[in-house]
Amino acid sequence: MTATANRARLAKRIGVRALRTGIVLALLLWVLLPFYFLLLVALTSRADSLRTPPRWIPAMDFGSFQQIFDSAFSGAPPSNPSDLIVPGMQNSAVVAVCVAVLNIMIASTAGYAFARFRFPGSRTVPGLMLGSQLVPVFALVVPFYVMLHSMDLTDARTGVVIAHLGFTVPFSVWMMRAYFNGIPVEVDRAAMIDGCTRWQVFARVVLPLARPGIISVGLFSFMVSWNDFLFALVLNSRTDAMLIQPAISGLYNVREQSFGIMAAGTLLAALPTMLLALVSQRFLVRGLTSGVGKV
Repeated sequence: MTATANRARLAKRIGVRALRTGIVLALLLWVLLPFYFLLLVALTSRADSLRTPPRWIPAMDFGSFQQIFDSAFSGAPPSNPSDLIVPGMQNSAVVAVCVAVLNIMIASTAGYAFARFRFPGSRTVPGLMLGSQLVPVFALVVPFYVMLHSMDLTDARTGVVIAHLGFTVPFSVWMMRAYFNGIPVEVDRAAMIDGCTRWQVFARVVLPLARPGIISVGLFSFMVSWNDFLFALVLNSRTDAMLIQPAISGLYNVREQSFGIMAAGTLLAALPTMLLALVSQRFLVRGLTSGVGKV
């Protein structure tokens, strides 16, 4: 009886483990298959990229990547949509880094103020800022365009930076406030007893302890800014200031449909955020979960 029960228990355990493995493999296939198809189209010739059904193990052809980089480093003015891929990545990097740095500065100071000081609105304003994230981004396009156009900031990277700050700073402030609430107030008091001013407490004591939250805010704002398409398209129409997402969308037009170059450009555009997420995954998860329950 005992042997039969042990065999049944072992069979059940093996079945549950096999089911979990199957679900994980199915999810992994679901996530990685689009990336493989994208890589497949990017590394095939133009003729093979239009084949139906596609060749799942084709001969490698780096012509799409070569065309993108040759046009970027040739020094000639852009003549094709593919010429804007590398300059678009450079412009997006400038905008995303500026948005990330400004988010860190604003969210750190504002989040610390909301977490440590009591003043009118110190408890309600963070909730209202978080509630502003419920507003669809599409509803903000026209107000931002009218406001930035009146200040002559459209068709420039500065206007895109301001627009990105408009919908990233509220969540960043709320997240940093939650993180600072998780740091005991006694740390501030002990530092002030030792002779530190309030600013020294913030800069030398609290900020180092809040490093995971700061990294999370920087990564969040960088990824949102890098992946934005709507504001980058509406607020900027200059070729020399075009960002990467509108540059990729311009590869598909009536005159030319180069799916290989589109796939290669998409892979290049996805590479920075993927590398950042892989390298800083530990800090990102820790920063996003540390303030839960301390809002």
